[in-house]
Amino acid sequence: MAELTAPAESQIILKKSCPGGRWRRGWRVLSPPRHPPCSGASMRNRRTTTFSVLLAATLAASVAPTPHASAASLGEERFQPSVTYDLSVTDAERDAIHAEVEALAGRVSSARAGDGTYDPLSLVGAMLDGSSYDSISRGGTAATAYPFPVSNTEANQNEYDRKVAKLAWVVKLATSLGFPVVVQRQPDKYVYAEIGDPDAPEMVMALSHLDSPTASVSPAQLARWRDADGNLGTPGAYHSPYVKDGWVYGAGLQDDSGPTLATLLAAKALLEAGLPLDRRIRIVMGIYEDGGPGTPSTTNTATFQSIPYNSNPSFYDNWAYKNLNREEIPIAAYTSDSRFPVIVGNSGSVTPSVSMSLSADSTKAFRLTAATAGVTLREGDPTLKDIAYGSTTQIASRAIFTLDVAGAGSAERERFVSAITAAATTKGWLPAAPRTTPKVQTTITGDSLTLEINTDVAMEMPTPQYGKNAVVWGMFLLSKGLGELGSTAADMQLKKAADGIADLFFRDGVEGEAYIGKYMGIPAGLLRNPSNGTPNLTFALMGGINSETPTSFYTDATGSLSIPMYVRSMHVTAADSGQATAAVTAAFQSKGFTIGTLGSPVGAGLYVTHDNPLTALQFGSYQASVDRDPKEFADPYSLRDVVYPQGTTGGTLASSFRNKMTAFGAVIPGNERWWHTANERMKVDSAVQMTKIMADGMLEMARYSGPAGAKFMWADMPGLNADRADLDLLDVTIGTYKDASAAVGTSQLGNQALLGATSFNIPMWNGRGNSTPTASAFELGHAPGGVYLPLTDPEYLNSTYVAPMRLEFKVERPDHMSDAAWAKFLAGGYGDFQFNILVGDKVVPLAVPAGQSADKFFSSRISANNPNAIYLSVNLAITDAPYTGVQAKLADSKTDLYKVNPTYLASNPDPFPGRGVVEQRGFFVFGDGQKNAEFSSPDAVYVTVANAVVDAKPSAVVKKLKGDTNELTITVTQTHVDGSESPVTATFTIDNNAAGTYTVGDYRVFVDTKGNTQVRSIAIV
Repeated sequence: MAELTAPAESQIILKKSCPGGRWRRGWRVLSPPRHPPCSGASMRNRRTTTFSVLLAATLAASVAPTPHASAASLGEERFQPSVTYDLSVTDAERDAIHAEVEALAGRVSSARAGDGTYDPLSLVGAMLDGSSYDSISRGGTAATAYPFPVSNTEANQNEYDRKVAKLAWVVKLATSLGFPVVVQRQPDKYVYAEIGDPDAPEMVMALSHLDSPTASVSPAQLARWRDADGNLGTPGAYHSPYVKDGWVYGAGLQDDSGPTLATLLAAKALLEAGLPLDRRIRIVMGIYEDGGPGTPSTTNTATFQSIPYNSNPSFYDNWAYKNLNREEIPIAAYTSDSRFPVIVGNSGSVTPSVSMSLSADSTKAFRLTAATAGVTLREGDPTLKDIAYGSTTQIASRAIFTLDVAGAGSAERERFVSAITAAATTKGWLPAAPRTTPKVQTTITGDSLTLEINTDVAMEMPTPQYGKNAVVWGMFLLSKGLGELGSTAADMQLKKAADGIADLFFRDGVEGEAYIGKYMGIPAGLLRNPSNGTPNLTFALMGGINSETPTSFYTDATGSLSIPMYVRSMHVTAADSGQATAAVTAAFQSKGFTIGTLGSPVGAGLYVTHDNPLTALQFGSYQASVDRDPKEFADPYSLRDVVYPQGTTGGTLASSFRNKMTAFGAVIPGNERWWHTANERMKVDSAVQMTKIMADGMLEMARYSGPAGAKFMWADMPGLNADRADLDLLDVTIGTYKDASAAVGTSQLGNQALLGATSFNIPMWNGRGNSTPTASAFELGHAPGGVYLPLTDPEYLNSTYVAPMRLEFKVERPDHMSDAAWAKFLAGGYGDFQFNILVGDKVVPLAVPAGQSADKFFSSRISANNPNAIYLSVNLAITDAPYTGVQAKLADSKTDLYKVNPTYLASNPDPFPGRGVVEQRGFFVFGDGQKNAEFSSPDAVYVTVANAVVDAKPSAVVKKLKGDTNELTITVTQTHVDGSESPVTATFTIDNNAAGTYTVGDYRVFVDTKGNTQVRSIAIV
């Protein structure tokens, strides 16, 4: 049953009723329901072998990993990043997720928005309906007071009304899909939906945007938009989406309304699959990334929301989420507003020209007279040309070379054309399939020979390694044709240029990694970032195509061949960049080219550090999604050997969640990118694939990679400053809480079983995470110019910071524990769970003072989707100060950091009175050892329980003695909580064929013997 509540006039919160919890043994316990979980899906029975195994971290980093794949093209060993991630999602779970996505896909062969031929609650239906709203962001004037409404003017075509309408539809969609939580604070701002245990301390997030930019509806672009019937210039065509020939068309279909809605449907698939989650999953759907309506200033924002150390994010949606409403910060997140497999930051750039004079060929046959490049032609696809007008330029996927063959006879001409045809046929470019544009065409008109290349692969400039470059193909073919005629690089400049380009970009007939400089003399160690495999440089030859009219790169009057090369850099240091670019310059010069200055470009800024485990998680999840069904994912699978994390050319919403958020999708490697242009589109198959990849990644993110997770909170503790206990101010990642079980030895445990142990170190940022620092800033740390709080900061010097937190351990049921034993374990039948910290070799119990309630300090939960796990929590308050022991203190605290400015409240009601609730909690307070602007754990924080016996199995051996007597030896093998075994043995003299009950330690064992040596039956009674 759904319940709709309205805490404020402008807020919508939908919560679906779920089974409640009950109190046990002084612990706050959420019991597993006696009926299916809220999603209606079945619960998964998942066990592990031992507690020590289940609590070991799944995050693995190694400097020299074992290769598991080789480059398909040349049989070479495939590069392996040094930071890897052990995925938790199984093949069976992935299959279940993909089946749910297929069930939600709603594939149709033809449809128009609103025509009733599709399911509006399906992926395709949501994409169609979502694009039918005119959500173009046209700007406006920044509001100055709460609720900071977007301006509604003739100039911005009533922005407020248009956005409110689409967001209201989104609320209805999420509600109709059955999400248990749907929240909208203000009618003109973001909506979020959430799944997972509401008591889970950590949350992962997908934050994307539903709007589109004015660039796609400029007068020139409006003239290019086609309606469903193919007509040009139809008013409103850009928000009249349709499905045709396997594509969905409409503004925002790829950037970013379609992918944003796909994140919602991905979460819906997980909701239906009912698979175990450790963290909550939140889908945030903003609506102003592609052109904000004017972001209110920090000063004006502060008149409503009191936020310590406040600063404004760079995007309106991020401001609304983080500043206006001060929502929960995720521990890990992504935006669907870029490319797969994962975008780690913004790249630097330089665009030199690669040039050679061909004037010496002026009197020779087969000299070049013209060369142009553009977007590939594709029969039956009249709108493909419009991709050139998008937000980034295209790589040449079409090239036309014109040669003067006046000095060549018919035999030479025929040999030349035959050599080109043969080479193209060998590469599979010819013959052309029926009803397709030939990839290679040669025509001779009089004394003019034209070679035209159409690769059929339209590819954007930032990802040349996924594309097919028509200029490179053409140069390769020219090299073959001229070579057949006996021309060499020594006697013909065109042959020299063609040989050079073919060798640098098409060696052995392979592209791919050629476009990251593989054949340019760059040291192998500088081709990719060693941690995550990000290409340090990419080279898009003739990568500036921005018009359907082919662009010239040869001037016949001067004989100048000049090809612009768009170079993007993610280098960490200028020194490494300079070494690499020096090699590139030398490589081109050795081929006879001159090349413009490359300099030493470095990455412009990082969303996450190169060694952040989130990147490894998402990259690994992407690969697993594609590898699970190579036939379905045929296009991205074919590029598998060249696909790695990378940088992007522009900012995304990830820029305001430092070291916690990447871009994950939406463009799949090898797919066309239709952003900010007329006739924006996405293949239906790609939309479904994208949703599967997103869902897989969401589930992986929602599972602990180590033994623990935590919820930071504010607490009122005299003499201590808790304002920095905020994920937005702390460098916490999915890999922060590391397994520390090895630190807890038998001498510390005694007769206890170790259930979980962790250690962590959490630096404080120098400010809120609203920027993308460079790699060098991360390297500087706390030093001036670094990302962390300077140790000279006046407040730091005069304050003692404290981090109140609920630290949670996940304990999974091991294989050796029966249903009855597990139920007894959960009920506390083996004794209370005990928390300790290990400081050096000293065990310090975290004990509740006499007269105080344990439930103030400890809690537990059991997730509805995973009854085979229990989560055990303790409240800690770690101070950035020397360790002087542990104190147990009660303090007013809150987990929701929302706080309205008292001045505002003096004359206005709190719009969300249910938020920021203060609750008294108990905390174990202790210093982390030193004042260094970091919160560090002791050697270990751990939880134990008595290592009680959870199972006992009897066995017996009968040995014949003299006469009619035998010796009976009974052994009861006891299995303990930690999986260890201990025997209890007793020996008895019995008669032949005796049956009886015997006392063995604390056990009564019935044994029925047969003859002198056999045991007929045995059981504990």
